[in-house]
Amino acid sequence: MNINLFRIFMLFVSLLFFPFLVDVAETAEAAEPLTKPVKAIILPDNALHPDGMTVNPKTGDIILAVPVIGDKGNAALLKIDAEDNVSNYFELPAHPETGRVTPLGISFGADGNLYVADSQCLGGNPNHKSRLLRVVHEDGKPVRTEILVTGITQANGLEIFGDKIYIAETQVDPMIVEMPMTSGVFCFDISEFKGELQVVRRGRYRTHAPGSPPVLHVLPYQKDPHFIFNFQTTDADRNGQQKVGANGIGLSKNGLLYVANFGDKKIIEVKLAKDGKTVVSSRDVNDGKGPNESVDGLKVCPKGYIFFADYVGNAVCVTNPANGKTILIAKNSTNPNPEAKKAGALDRCSEVCLRGEKLYVANIDLDDNNAPHTVSVIDLTGIDFDALLK
Repeated sequence: MNINLFRIFMLFVSLLFFPFLVDVAETAEAAEPLTKPVKAIILPDNALHPDGMTVNPKTGDIILAVPVIGDKGNAALLKIDAEDNVSNYFELPAHPETGRVTPLGISFGADGNLYVADSQCLGGNPNHKSRLLRVVHEDGKPVRTEILVTGITQANGLEIFGDKIYIAETQVDPMIVEMPMTSGVFCFDISEFKGELQVVRRGRYRTHAPGSPPVLHVLPYQKDPHFIFNFQTTDADRNGQQKVGANGIGLSKNGLLYVANFGDKKIIEVKLAKDGKTVVSSRDVNDGKGPNESVDGLKVCPKGYIFFADYVGNAVCVTNPANGKTILIAKNSTNPNPEAKKAGALDRCSEVCLRGEKLYVANIDLDDNNAPHTVSVIDLTGIDFDALLK
């Protein structure tokens, strides 16, 4: 009799408190990182503030942009091969007026060339000096740089889908005084950047003429038709401390555009018409209430999940845009010591890159520039994101 009474009592307790216990378990699971970096790729001592990354579709190598932010001079693009060895890839020449170049977002086009967002604002000049560059490749090797677009305020994330180049304009106003702030996305056609028609012989023409194409100068303050989407950042939760708008950019395999709203900790999904530049609709994928404290560089995996760097929280997360669920993949305290960095610790990470089952994370570390400068590597093998992101 006593045993039966005990069983009835325990059933009553479980029915009364089970929902609470489930919530606690889910909250605890969401707050704990899934894993941690397995190693660090040590970069050269002069490779300060690594950021943008993309995979070369022909070779499988990762190309890494290294903007030496704040210092004048040229900037390096590095190569990380299949064995994670690092070597020089190409040197970007400095802006002829400012004396610096600050590459952030990079991506290969279907034409085999590498496109680069040069963020002159982050390099120290906010007066519409940022640019879109193209590193021309011949026989698969980088040979020269072309200036395609000037007049951008702060070019940041860059991604390519088909013939369209999408660039995050982190701020449209060079001088941000008060919140909310406006930012958005530029869209350019690769076909816009071809050489002038030149006579070859007997009246015949070719469109891909030797030399650089004409430079396109965009109009400021959203007046240019290439500026296809804008939104407001308030950072209301922190009283406007994070004055950073559009940042990372990614595209799903069916052409949905995802834009990081850094300061509001959100990801915006933008549905485009068939022309790839007319906005049909937009929505917030998440509510900004997840485990992340910002949304920086991002990549969309083949299944549609969005992996992103959380610069403020020094973490890496993944979001399911279908339901907005966000999970913490890895996290470290800020300003790790050199030994922790050598072991793979995140250090103010700003960008992610997927290659196979590994997630590469660039540690831009804008707080300081102390060596070692690293890219952290996270092994995703065996993690069931389908189940975790239901």
